[in-house]
Amino acid sequence: MKTTLIFRLFLFAISLFTFLPHTAFGLPEGAVARLGTGKIFGYHITYSPDGKLLAVANSIGIRLYDAQSGETLNLITGHTDSVLSVSFSPDGQTIVSGSRDNTVRLWDAQTGTLKRRFLGHTDSVNSVSFSPDGQTIASGSRDRTVRFWDVQTGLEKKKLTGRTGFVNSVSFSPDGQTLASGGSYDIRLWDVQTGLEKKKLTGHTRSVNSVSFSPDGQTLASASGDDTVRLWDAQTGVEKKKFSHTSDVDSVSFSPDGQAIASGCGSAHFDTTVRVWDVQTGVLKQKLTGHTDSVFSVVFSPDGLTLASLSFNGTVRLWDRLWGVEAAVEKQKLSSGHSGHTDSVFSVSVSPDGQTLASGSRDNTVRLWNVQTGLEKKILTGHTEEVRSVSFSPDGQTLASGSYDNTIRLWDVQTGLEKKILTGHTDWVRSVSFSPDGQTLASASGDDTVRLWNVQTGLEKKILTEHTGSVFSVSFSPDGQTLASASGDDTIRLWDVQTGIEKKKLTGHTSSVLSVSFSPDGQTLASGSHDSTIRLWDVQTAAEKRRLTGHTSSVLSVSFSPDGQTLASASEDDTVRLWDVQTAAEKRRLTGHRDYVYSVSFSPDGQTLASGSEDQAVLLWHVMGTNVPLPIISATTVSLSPASVPPPAIGEQLNFSLKITRGQNVAGYQATVRFDDTALRHVESSNSDYLPDGAFFAPPVVEKNLVKLNAASLAGETSGDGTLATLTFEVVAVKPSTLTLSNVLLTNGAGATSAPQVENAEITERSESEKLTGDVNGDGTVNIADLVLVASNLGQTGPNASDVNADGVVNIADLVLVAGALGTTAAAPSLHPQALEMLTATDVKHWLTQVQQLNLIDATSQRGILFLQQLLATLTPKETMLLPNFPNPFNPETWIPYHLAKDAEVTLHIYAVNGQAVRTLTLGHQPAGMYQNRSRAAYWDGKNKFGEPVASGLYFYTLTAGDFTATRKMLIRK
Repeated sequence: MKTTLIFRLFLFAISLFTFLPHTAFGLPEGAVARLGTGKIFGYHITYSPDGKLLAVANSIGIRLYDAQSGETLNLITGHTDSVLSVSFSPDGQTIVSGSRDNTVRLWDAQTGTLKRRFLGHTDSVNSVSFSPDGQTIASGSRDRTVRFWDVQTGLEKKKLTGRTGFVNSVSFSPDGQTLASGGSYDIRLWDVQTGLEKKKLTGHTRSVNSVSFSPDGQTLASASGDDTVRLWDAQTGVEKKKFSHTSDVDSVSFSPDGQAIASGCGSAHFDTTVRVWDVQTGVLKQKLTGHTDSVFSVVFSPDGLTLASLSFNGTVRLWDRLWGVEAAVEKQKLSSGHSGHTDSVFSVSVSPDGQTLASGSRDNTVRLWNVQTGLEKKILTGHTEEVRSVSFSPDGQTLASGSYDNTIRLWDVQTGLEKKILTGHTDWVRSVSFSPDGQTLASASGDDTVRLWNVQTGLEKKILTEHTGSVFSVSFSPDGQTLASASGDDTIRLWDVQTGIEKKKLTGHTSSVLSVSFSPDGQTLASGSHDSTIRLWDVQTAAEKRRLTGHTSSVLSVSFSPDGQTLASASEDDTVRLWDVQTAAEKRRLTGHRDYVYSVSFSPDGQTLASGSEDQAVLLWHVMGTNVPLPIISATTVSLSPASVPPPAIGEQLNFSLKITRGQNVAGYQATVRFDDTALRHVESSNSDYLPDGAFFAPPVVEKNLVKLNAASLAGETSGDGTLATLTFEVVAVKPSTLTLSNVLLTNGAGATSAPQVENAEITERSESEKLTGDVNGDGTVNIADLVLVASNLGQTGPNASDVNADGVVNIADLVLVAGALGTTAAAPSLHPQALEMLTATDVKHWLTQVQQLNLIDATSQRGILFLQQLLATLTPKETMLLPNFPNPFNPETWIPYHLAKDAEVTLHIYAVNGQAVRTLTLGHQPAGMYQNRSRAAYWDGKNKFGEPVASGLYFYTLTAGDFTATRKMLIRK
C-alpha cells in the first residue's frame, strides 16, 4: 500500500513539474502536457573553446551537443522567450545568452544552472560576447544600445548609445581593447575602456547582421542584408574587400588561421548556401549546399577542421574543411531535438475512451498520441497534401481524416492501416464528422458542397449543394437527425440527414463561418467566424441566443464540454478561450501557443482540453474547474504575506512569503503568483521548510508577469501552519498593485488534489504629500508617460492630476514643469526611449511654439524648455529612410516603418517579384518624424488592389517621399 501511495505522489510530482517525456521545455499556465515540441527556430551557434561542445541558441533555449558524436547533452531553459545569441567564456566553464525576453543570462556550462541574470535592456538582446579575459560581457540589443556587464558582480559597467537602429551583432577584438557593433547600415568601433566611439565604418546599404574580428585583430568582417560580406581594416576603417552572395547575408566567421571566411545566407527562397572565401584573394573556395532554410549562423571549430552552420529551421550541419576541392563534405547533421509534427497542426480529436489523441497537420500526416504518456503511438501516412480535419468514430475503432488532396481516408486506429479512401470532392476537404451511430460520415469541402458517405462501403450517399461558398465545417446533432454546415458564404445551414433537404439557414455573421458544434443536448449550436465572434443559436427557431465577443481575430474552432456548460474556442489571435454558455462570459483564457490556434477538442470526462496550432504543437490543458469546481478545504488558507506593503522606493527589494494555515496532510503544492511587471521585477523564489525533509522544489518558472511554484515530497505529509515558499521582487516603478494567487493546488500522500482558500497581497498608493512634482500618474517616477498625460489633458479645467502647478487649468506651463522634472532625471531625451513610441516631432514643435508666448524665466521652466528642444531634435530624423517591415515573414498583415527628415507627400507602392504592381498606399502629406511603431507606420493588410489576399512569396515595397525613393523586400509566408 505504501508503495502505491508513493507512486501516486510521484506521478503528481511529474505532472506538477511538467517533466513528462513529451515536454521538452516550460509549459504555459494551465497546460499539463505538450505533444511534440512544436516549431524550433535556430538563431546562433558557437563552439566551446576546447571544441568539444556546440551550443545552439534557439526558440526553446540553449541546446548543447557533443561536437564529435552529435549527441544532445543538455537543453538549458529559463528564458521566457527565444534565445537569440550564445557565447562561451574563454575557460569554457560558463555560457552567456541573450534573448527576446530582453535579458542576458549566465549559465554553468556543465550543469545548465542559472548563475546570474543581467537586466537593463528594454528590447530583445540580439548578440552577446565575452571579452578575451572573461571579465566582461558585451550585449547588443534592439533597444539601440550596447552594454558592458561585469561578470563577477552582474552590474552594468557602461552603456554605449548613439545608434539610430537595432544593434544586431557585437564582437571583441582579440586584445579586448575594441568592440565592434553592427546594426542599421553601419559598423561602429568602440573603445572598451572608455566606452567612446572610435570609428564608424560605412558602405553597407542595408542592415549589418554580423561582425567578426580576424584572429590577429587587423581585419574586421561584416555580413549585411545588402547581399555582401565586406572586409575592413580594423585600424583605419577602410574597406579592403567585398564578397557577394545572391541574397541577405546573416552570419560571418573567420577560420582560426585567418585564411578563410565563412558566410551564411539568410534567404529561404533565393539562397540557402554557406560560402567559404579566401581572405587574401577574395576567391570563393567552396559553396556548401544542403540547408533548406535561411542560414542564420556559421562558425569554425577551434582547430579549423570543421565548419558548423545553423539554419532557421533548427538544423545544424557540420562540414569537413577540405581545401582544393569544389565543395566541402557534409560530415554530420545534428538533430534539432524536434519531435512530433513538422508543420502546422490543423485539427485535434480525442478518442471516445479518452486514451488516444489524433492530430492532422500541414506535414501531410495524421499522428496518434497516448494521452497519458504524451508519447507518439503511430504516424498515419498516405495523404499527399495537408490534413485539415480528423474525427474518431463513436466506437473509437476508426479515424477519418480530410485533406487538401481532395480525399477522405478511413484508418484502423489499432493498426494504423488505411481502410478506405473516399473520393468525389473536387476541391479540398476541410472538415469530417461521424454521425452518432457511426454509419455515416459528413464532409465539408472547398467545392461548396457537403457530402454524406456510407462508412461501411465508402460510397457517396448524398451531395448537399445549397451553399454558395466553400464549406469549412460540419457537425451532427446528438440524435443524428440534423447536420449543421458552416460556409464562406457567411451562413450556417441545417440539413435533414435522411432527405438531404435544407431545414434552416442561420444568418448574422458578417464574414465566413469557420466552425460549428452542437451542444450535448442538441438545443444549441455554436459557430465561430472570421468576424472574430462566436454565436449561439437556438436550433429549433434558428434565432441567435447569445454572442460571445473577446477574440481579436478569426475564430477557427468551437467545441462544447461534455456537460454543455462550457464552450471552448480557438482563434488566430493565438489564444484558446473558455466561455460560460449560460452567461456568455469569458471564464478563462489559455495562452501559450505561439501562433494561430486551429482546433480544440474536449476529453470525454471534460477535464482536459486539447488544442492544435500553427506552432506545430498540441497542448493539453487542465480545465477541471471550468465546469465542476475543485473541492475547497474551507479550513485551509494559502496567502501572501505581508498582505499590505506601504509605497516602496524604486530599486527596493520586497520579500513575500507564501503562507499556509490549517494545512491538512500536505505532501505537495503548486501556485501561480501574478504580479504587475510594470511595477515589479521577479528576482528569485525558493522553497521553505513546510514540507518534510527531502522535498523536491522545481525551479520557479517566470513568464512575464507570472511566477509558477511547484514542490512535492515523497517522504511524508505536513499539517498545521507554516511557510511554503518565499518570493523576492525588485521595485521598478512606484505604483499601487496587487500580487494575485491563482492555480493553487495542494496534494496529499495519496496524490489527491484540493484547492484551499487564497488571500492576495497589495502594494499601497502614495499619499498626495509623497508624490513627486511632475509625477502625474503617481507611479513614483517622472517619465515620458507623465508628459504625454499632461499633453492629453491640455485645456482641461477643474481638479486634474495633470494640473501640476494647481492653477485650475492644464496648460503649457504644466507641460514645461514636467519637462523640467524630466531634465533632472537624465542628461538628454535619448535616455527616454519610450519617447519614440509615445510622441511625435509635430507634437513637440507645437508645444515649443506655445512656450514662446509665455514669459517663463524660472530655472525649472528653462530646464523644461531645454529638454523639449532636445526632445524635438531626438524625434526629428537626420535622414529619410525606409525600414524593414514587421513582422516578416507575415500573415496576413504587416507594418512598414520609415523616417522622414522633412515634411513630404508619402506614397508606398508594393510590387510582386515580377515587377507587377500589387497595391498603392497613399499616405498623404506627412510631417517630419519617425513612423516606426504600429500606431504610426504604414499598414498593409496583405491584399491586392482588388481586395484579394496575395499569395506567399517575395514582394518589394517602394517608399516615395518628396524627392526620396527607396525599395526593400518582404517575405509573405502563409
